[in-house]
Parts: sequence; structure tokens; C-alpha cells
Amino acid sequence: MFALDPTQSLSALETKTDHAVVPLKPFQRLDLFSLISCNLAKGRMIEEVITLVSKLLFATVTIQGNFAAKYKIIYLCVCNAAMTTLIIVESPNKASKIENMFPGRFKALATYGHVCDLPRNPTDGIGIFRDIMQGDYNLTQDSKRAIDGKRVIAKLQKYLRDNPNTEVYLGTDEDREGESIAAFVMKYLRLKNPKRMKFNAITKEKIDASFNSATQIDWNAVASREARRLIDRIIGYVASPVLINIIQKRGVAAGRVQTAVEALVIERERKIRNHKPQTYYSVHIDLGGWSAQWQVPTTTEKRITPKPNSEYDIDDPTPHCFDEAIAHEVANQRTLLVSACEETRESKLPPSPLHTISLIQIANRVLNWDAEKTMKVAQQLFEGDGAGHGHITYHRTDSPNIEPDAAEEIRAWLRNQGLPVPKIPNKWKTKNKSAQEGHEAIRPSYFEVEIAGATDDQRALYTLIRERAIYSQLSPAEYAIKNIALSDPTGRHKFKATARSLIEPGWLKTTASSSEVMSDTEDESTDDITPIKLPNLERGSLINTKGFDVKKHTTKTPPRYTMNSLTAKLEKLSIGRPATMASLLKNVQTKGTILLRKDRKLEATALAEKCYDILYPHFGFAHIGYTAELEQALDQIAGGKLDGQALARHVWDRLDMDCKNLRSAT
Repeated sequence: MFALDPTQSLSALETKTDHAVVPLKPFQRLDLFSLISCNLAKGRMIEEVITLVSKLLFATVTIQGNFAAKYKIIYLCVCNAAMTTLIIVESPNKASKIENMFPGRFKALATYGHVCDLPRNPTDGIGIFRDIMQGDYNLTQDSKRAIDGKRVIAKLQKYLRDNPNTEVYLGTDEDREGESIAAFVMKYLRLKNPKRMKFNAITKEKIDASFNSATQIDWNAVASREARRLIDRIIGYVASPVLINIIQKRGVAAGRVQTAVEALVIERERKIRNHKPQTYYSVHIDLGGWSAQWQVPTTTEKRITPKPNSEYDIDDPTPHCFDEAIAHEVANQRTLLVSACEETRESKLPPSPLHTISLIQIANRVLNWDAEKTMKVAQQLFEGDGAGHGHITYHRTDSPNIEPDAAEEIRAWLRNQGLPVPKIPNKWKTKNKSAQEGHEAIRPSYFEVEIAGATDDQRALYTLIRERAIYSQLSPAEYAIKNIALSDPTGRHKFKATARSLIEPGWLKTTASSSEVMSDTEDESTDDITPIKLPNLERGSLINTKGFDVKKHTTKTPPRYTMNSLTAKLEKLSIGRPATMASLLKNVQTKGTILLRKDRKLEATALAEKCYDILYPHFGFAHIGYTAELEQALDQIAGGKLDGQALARHVWDRLDMDCKNLRSAT
């Protein structure tokens, strides 16, 4: 047994080592960490703590190596205890959760969101240095708030001054907004090499894992977010004054995403207003016990101009025959030629776990909440309001899939309940073509927790999230599909017959099939199958017809958008992002351009139509396709394939040209 000489100086101690004083990993020092931290906190000198630890260490364990090596182990333990670890997050609730989960191990402080922004009312220009295409960012200052960016940075700087041996970890949200916050915190604190932690749930396991696998800031993601911020500022601050000057009404504004949303509602409003019922015809050929329907040909004209906004609003592109004479001509067939007879199988997955868009939709349909309330309650669940950990994973996501380990946990739980589970976990394709899918879908942090939340609202939303996540891993329903393709002998007119029969019900035979959480929108179709038997036919064979039926139909007035159907359309067109969807849907209502009627339908105002008629013919950004294409360009920036500053410069140059053309036309 050796005892450490208490008179040994630290400098002398270091001479006995190889000077490679490298901080130990957390798992290497946890056994002594609490003891050392406690003694340092009591004001004992570091030499005293070394003596204390050495006596405990050498009395209880045997350490291989020479005397200097033993000195070094103790010295490193003490130095690591003296070094503090600061984790910087956005939310003070998240910060307190982390400190409570890891007492004495981590200090956590919050930024309270973004610490800096472009000037709200710039005295010169629009708050962007055009020559270098960079924003004139400054720390936020707001005397009406309890905290702002300037005070946050001052607080963080003071902590680092008071604790010079602090290692900083940036634990802001894992999306592009969070990456940007981390980058600006690094800038204003003048951090040289901070670690970047990314965790999608506030649990001890997730935080510990992200701490041990911390990386660096993703500068491509930062560049993508900053390009988005600059472009939205350019469009809003350059085009809006031109619009105000023409309308002669303050308060109106032009915005890239806002204008696209308004365009959808306005185009739908005009379809409703101008709708005139039209008669169209369908043809059904009787083939003796089964029938085939005429496939009305589509007209495919080569487009040389961008797709107009009115076509983005079309929900049902199925072509119709409006000429009764043509319908009867097509129906007058004596024989049909079999061009194909195929049998396939089709799987119908249960609905995926919730992501941001479907969360907003289901909360609106089931709980009658707007997007803002839904995201507010989801944030509270994520931060674990009233609990020692977060209740759900990160709620701003466009991915419909959960991580493999979580899926296996659900599958094991379902098996124990005697419910059908597929051989491999279910996976879904995203509806949004520009989805980032950087993190998993929304799910409970711990599946075994059936009820979570500090309020009735939190518990209600948690229940929807949990049930949807659990039901998502039930076995798919399996269908046998038979398709017979036919034509008239000349090959001019095409016909089709389809039979679809359920051969394995899967999740449809469970209580999940009748649960209100299993559909996102009001008009989502359900399976109503009438079994039809189709014969086995050889390709090239001729079939005699038994008769025909020409049915008359009338076009219906398209329905107004609801918050649900509009959200679904935005997702399909890749407009908006999970982080901004709630504020986007709120802004179009508060600006007076879109009204939410008593029947929960959305209606465009006269002011909205007046602004739209000015913007749409003259500005590229007012085209719905522009926004979707720009989202793809921003994704390329995030992937390191496109320069963000070059994109912003191109947008500004094009906008200047559009403004010039509009002024000359008015």
C-alpha cells in the first residue's frame, strides 16, 4: 500500500508523468467523480483532495504500474473533477431536466431560442450586406422580455469566466434551426472547438449516448438555414413595399411560403365561384358475370411554360368524357381483345407513426386544436413538463419512421399482447418529396408509460402519439389483386377490370382498425370491398361482349380547404417545413388574407385576391412550383452540393428584375 505525500507539489507530481494529461471519458471517472466534486465544493485545496482520494483508492483496489502511474491516475481524476462540462440547449426546462438527470456531472444553460437575428427595422437597406451576401446579425434585445439574446450571451460568458476549465457541448435541437443556434452561440462565445450533441429525446439514455458520441457543427446545415433566412428576408422586404405602394394599404405583405399558401386557397375559391355543373359519361362493358370500364385517355400536351397555380389545386386529375356520342361509340363493342391478365399481391400497412404534419392533422380532427396549440402542447411533452424526463421524441420531424430499436420494443410489446406482428418492422415512404428525414417520427420516450403529461391536454395528445406509434407495427393487411387489361380490336379504346380480395386481414382485424388515431384527414378512404371474381384469360384471346352501360355523372363543386386538407396539400407539394408549419398556418389567418369560417372551412378574402392578382403575373416567387423547387435547392445546400450565398444572390437579382417590370407595367 502506498500513501501519497501531501507535501508533494502539483508541479513535481507532473514531472513524474509523461505530461499527457488527457481528460478521461465520463465512464472512466464516474466512480470517483461524486467524491472528488463534493470535496472540491467544500473548499478543500486540490492537494488535500489528492491525498484523500489516494488513501481511498490504494486502500480498496490494486493498481498495476509504478508509483508515478498511480500518481497520474489520481491526478487525472482530480483534474477531471475540477473540469466542468457545460451543455447549452434552447429551453430552460430542458436544461433543468439535464441537470437533474446528471447531478454534479453536467451544468446546463439555455439560450431561450435564437440569440440573434436580422434587424427588424434596418435603417439602411434590408439588413443584408449584398456585396458579400451575409446577414447583418445582431444579438436580440427586448426590454419587454425577461430574457433576450444579449442577456443570454452575457450570462453564458460570465459562467465561462467563473469556470475557466469548462468544456462546452452544444445540445440545441437537431434540425437546421438548432444547428444555426449552435453556430451563433459558438460565434458570440468565441468557442474554438465546441462539441455538438444531438439527441431527439430528453432521457438519460439518449443524452448520455449523444454526449459520448458528440461530433462537430454541421456547417452545411447552417448554410442551408441561413440561405433560407436571407431569401425570405429578401422577398419580404423587397417585394412588400412595391405591393403596399400599389394597393395603398399598410399591413399587406408578400412572402415566399405565405403567398404559396394563399395561392392554393384563392385558386380553390375561384374554382368554387366559377363552377358550372357539367355532365360526363363512363362506359362499362358487360362480359358475362364481370365488367370492364373504359379508360378515358388523357391529353398530354408538351408544356413550354411553368405549370400554372390553378393546376396545383386539382385534387382529382382523372380525365372525363363530356361527349355522350363518343361514349356510346366506345360502348358499341362486340368483342374485346385481352392485352394482359396479371395477378399480384398488395400490402396495406397500418398508418405510420406521427410526424409533424400528421400530428397537426390528427389533433385538429380529433381534439379540434389549431396547429399552434398542437405544437405548444407537443413541446411541453418533449420537455417532460411535470416529470424528470421528456415524454416524447422530437416533434418537429418529417420522417414517418422510428429507429429500429424502438420498433423492436413495440413489436415485443405487441407479441406479448397476442397481436399480429410482421417478420420485419414496418417502414413507410415519405409523402413530402423534399423531406429531410434527419430524425425519426414522433413516439413516446418510454412505450411502457401508458399515461403521461401534467395537464389534460398533454395527456390527450400523448395518448394519440402513443397509440399511433404502437399500432404502426401491427402486421399489414394482404390483398390479392387481379388486373385484366383489354382493348377493342383496333387497339384504340382501352378497358380495365380489377378484382381485389382480402386474404390476410392483419391489423384490420384488430381494434386498431376502428381507432380514431388511424386516419389523419376527415375524408381518408376506408376499405369497402365487394368481392368480384375475374376469370383467368390468355393474352391475345377475344371475348364476346354481352352488353354495355353508359352512365351519366355530374361534376361536383370542389370543397373549400379545411386546415387538415390544406396541411395535407402543403405536405404533398413540399411547401413549408416542420419547424415553421404552425407559425405559417397562423400567419395567413392573422394577416387578414385567409379566414377560418364557422364551418371550419378556409376562405380567401377580397384583399388576398387583390394582392394575388398583382403578385402572381409579375413575380416568380408567387408561383407554387417556385417554393417547392427552392426547398430542393436548400436541401442541396444542406448536402454540400450548392452554394447558399450564390442562391440568395440569384433570388435577389431575379426579384429586382420582377420589381422593375411591375413598376413599368403600372
